[in-house]
Amino acid sequence: MSTVIQIKRSSGATAPTTTALAEGELAYAQDASNNGAGAKLYIESVDSGSSAVIHAIGGKYFTDIIDAATDSNTASTLVKRDGSGNFSAGTITANLTGNVTGDISGDVTGNVDSSTVSFSTSLSDGTITITGFADEDNMASDSATLVPTQQSVKAYVDSQLTASSLEFQGDGGGQLSIDLDAETLTIAGGTALTTTGSGNTLTVALDDTAVSPASYGSSSDVPVITVDQQGRITAASTASISTSFTLAADSGTNDTFNNGETLTIAGTSNEVVTTVTNNQVQVGLATNPTIGGNLTVSGNLTVSGTTTTVDTQNLTVEDPLFKLGSGNGASDAVDIGFYGLYDTSGSQDLYSGFFRDASDSGKWKLFKDLQPEPSTTVDVAGTGYTVGTLVANIESASATITGGTITGITDLTVADGGTGVSTFTSNGILYGNGASAVQATAAGTDGYFLFSNSGTPDWTNVVDGGTY
Repeated sequence: MSTVIQIKRSSGATAPTTTALAEGELAYAQDASNNGAGAKLYIESVDSGSSAVIHAIGGKYFTDIIDAATDSNTASTLVKRDGSGNFSAGTITANLTGNVTGDISGDVTGNVDSSTVSFSTSLSDGTITITGFADEDNMASDSATLVPTQQSVKAYVDSQLTASSLEFQGDGGGQLSIDLDAETLTIAGGTALTTTGSGNTLTVALDDTAVSPASYGSSSDVPVITVDQQGRITAASTASISTSFTLAADSGTNDTFNNGETLTIAGTSNEVVTTVTNNQVQVGLATNPTIGGNLTVSGNLTVSGTTTTVDTQNLTVEDPLFKLGSGNGASDAVDIGFYGLYDTSGSQDLYSGFFRDASDSGKWKLFKDLQPEPSTTVDVAGTGYTVGTLVANIESASATITGGTITGITDLTVADGGTGVSTFTSNGILYGNGASAVQATAAGTDGYFLFSNSGTPDWTNVVDGGTY
């Protein structure tokens, strides 16, 4: 599917009127009967007085004129330069008010509206050659002297060179006037310059200085020069340079290093390495450095590697609290804790430790006998994983035991809210006053619990969470 947009048009060549178009509207006069020879494209606009006007902005009429442009001398045709930038023309009529530059190989006719006609050329053999001639009949009455021939031009130039004096202006200031009939022009040398003349030749030369021509400086001497205000070297000598250097370090004996010898900056095996490249010595630590003596770091020590191994028998840390999982702030994906390695059989490594299980609601767990070493988590389903045993006195204002089994306890004391303590017996938990809160009866019979029934204690063997 295509979209056709048509503008206003006429088969004739007559331009549209302002009443036929709206502002900004286009119209095309096709001049169909004349094969479009006078066809033009028009647009309605407004002038400075906001009045509607019709502007011709294109059409076949104009493109034919442009297409017919030529560099030949063709009447009523636009001029177009050829590939060399030239074009042919007949008579060119114009009033010239600026400078005209270039070569003239033909005749120049017309009036020169000026009292002076100047010609500039270079004099090589005392003559001026003009290949064009002025038309005396067309020269103004106050024009310059005519120069119709080469000989008369030379005579005219010679007649103008009759000045009795010359004036010179120096770049550094000052002015000199010479009487050509009675005085002699002397060109004297200035500072460090001497002038001599012979025939028609003037020679300007630099004066010799006290410096003897030679090459100054060597591998053991450097040149010492003196330069005057004019930039000349007025004195030259040499000075010896030191050919040896003293090397010193934090320890050891100072050494003398002579010019021409090789200075070696050596590293320490497994500690410091040195590399020489492009006149540069680079000193750095070995890939896995080993420091044989004690190392004291007075500032902070930052280890950027992924694994830090401390192979020491005694580790002393002043910090009372260890920060673990410092990079776990964006999520809860790793376990937090510590573990150790042991081997009870001599052939199987085992791991035991204490950790917070991120995958089990953050519960803290003791474990032992785990065969796969923990990474960022402890594999509770790993081979050998066993819950560890904690031997401790547990003291808390509100201890809660959830699930599991309590075994190996002879007497269990449980706080009862201020009315005494409960004592564990073989058949139940008894209050201190002898009342049974949980009665464990013989096998196969129900056990009853004491609960608060609207503030009144009551017994039941049903545990019901209630409704809401």
